[in-house]
Amino acid sequence: MFFVGLQMYQVLGAPGIVLTNVPAFGSLDNLSGWVVDAAPSSVRLAVFIYIPSSGWWSKPYCDPQLTMIRPDGSWTTDVTTGGSDACATRITVLLVSTNYSEPCVMGPAILPTNVTAQAIASATVERLDPNARWISFSGYDWWVKTGSGLLGPGPNYFSDSTNNVWQDSMGQLHLRITNRTNQWQCAEVITRRTFGYGSYRFELNSPVNDINPSVVLGLFTWSDDPAYTHREIDIECGRWADTNDSNNAQYVVQPWDWAGHLVRYYVPAGLTNSTHLFTWETNRVTYQSERGSYSPAPASTNMIYAWAFTNAGDVPQTGDENVRLNLWLITGTPPTDGKEAEFIIKSFTFVPLGVPQPAVLSSLQRFPAGHIRLTVNGQTDRRYQVQASTNLHDWLDRCLLLATNCATDLFDTNSAGFDQCFFRTITLP
Repeated sequence: MFFVGLQMYQVLGAPGIVLTNVPAFGSLDNLSGWVVDAAPSSVRLAVFIYIPSSGWWSKPYCDPQLTMIRPDGSWTTDVTTGGSDACATRITVLLVSTNYSEPCVMGPAILPTNVTAQAIASATVERLDPNARWISFSGYDWWVKTGSGLLGPGPNYFSDSTNNVWQDSMGQLHLRITNRTNQWQCAEVITRRTFGYGSYRFELNSPVNDINPSVVLGLFTWSDDPAYTHREIDIECGRWADTNDSNNAQYVVQPWDWAGHLVRYYVPAGLTNSTHLFTWETNRVTYQSERGSYSPAPASTNMIYAWAFTNAGDVPQTGDENVRLNLWLITGTPPTDGKEAEFIIKSFTFVPLGVPQPAVLSSLQRFPAGHIRLTVNGQTDRRYQVQASTNLHDWLDRCLLLATNCATDLFDTNSAGFDQCFFRTITLP
């Protein structure tokens, strides 16, 4: 069992917003809090909610648009003045000056930059829909996409049913296109968080060459913000309904129809296990596909394809994008063989840019039962192999640790009965 420590700090003297009452998803309660280190008479609050079906909205109203702050620094805002407001998944509060005069926000996919740029301080809270289905895959939280009507890409029907998205006993992710009550239903999962620049690696455990011509497997980043073509960077497997296409996969930096933004390649027939990745930097995106699991220096016989997109002016800049994995039908057209389609994704790995920071072990503690508690101080999003030994010669793997914070506690229950035990970490590439 892992316990994640959270470190918090406050810069004394800097204006800030403290949220003391955040209404639960579906609640009609008010939002309230405090403003610190700012004169209440000289500032106001601009409050916004985000509803997935309709975008961002000013609260409580467009007139009055701003929330007054009481002399003691406390404040309250009604954030449910419309029909779907209780279903907002994000609430953002900006501390602004009294001369703030931006137009009311009414439904854009992102908060306008002229609004956010004026913030003296800000606070954002995310609320999860308890009716939404979430899964934990490869150490991260993913939302399973669903909807009552047609959605992109395709358009298609997407289902969060366990018939469409599930994990097996080894933790592998299964995406399946199903036919239920004469309706073809596709599958998609979306990360809860944004990763930014770094290496995005997708290990597959199904043969790419066997994908039906009407089916596409997508491994990509996406933002609802239309800037930078939705920050979309793709690895896509499929023939796009062209049965004569000798290639079966492609790399894309959107927009796909611009010269030099798309290259197609071939994943060998019969190859079940393969890894496909892109490394996103500020001025380029480099792609690589190889046989088997990821290797930082694969043998030439294991290399499938590689490509570098170096048009720096067309490289999207990171923002609020998420990672998405989907299996869908081109234009919603059923598979040509009339059969349901399934694909297995073994793992997703994100690795930050730069030289890896080695982990430091600290706070070793042995409990009466012989269990050992230790703290791994490492770099967030790095993966570390933790090993143990009783003689400093023979080392055994204890666990593969994804650092979700700068310090992670773990318990080793396999060291009971040994008079001495040594631990070390290996930073994975």
